[in-house]
Amino acid sequence: MARPRLFNEDDVKTALRDVFWEHGYEGASYADIMAATGLQKGSLYASFGNKEQLYQFALANYNANQVTPGVAMLRDESVSGYDRIATLFDFLIEAAETVQGRWGCLLCNAATDRAPINSTTEDVVKASMTRMREAIRDCVINTPAWDKAELIWTAYFGARVHIKAGYSKADMEILKTQVLELFE
Repeated sequence: MARPRLFNEDDVKTALRDVFWEHGYEGASYADIMAATGLQKGSLYASFGNKEQLYQFALANYNANQVTPGVAMLRDESVSGYDRIATLFDFLIEAAETVQGRWGCLLCNAATDRAPINSTTEDVVKASMTRMREAIRDCVINTPAWDKAELIWTAYFGARVHIKAGYSKADMEILKTQVLELFE
């Protein structure tokens, strides 16, 4: 008879997300993963699989807890499209002053480090980024920015990379102002 799990699976998946988010796939060592999750290598393998599978759990957690709420906010039609885009860029302004903000966007990180060599990661990244693109497109329908969805989407993901590179809250405020001018 198998022993019952003595850990909270959601907590482990969140810890995995944070390790890969901070360090990237290659930079995340098993020592980092074990320290963050509190599990030994054998328990990780038995419960979650190899490093690639751990990474996929991290991406799934990021999608569920970062991307999905953002998409839901962008699709909230009780708020104007302008205000939804403003809120999206407010998140960037806040992120510029946080430790996690300096980790960048896990999707952007995955797009550059794993997607070119791993089709599963490529599919996850494309699907998640497409969800954001479509939600942004929904915000600009019937506005003066109706034809600027691609620009706004690119500015958002580019800003996530800029924050990782150390750009400031003030830089993000300038970007927000310029994006919102597209609605004039």
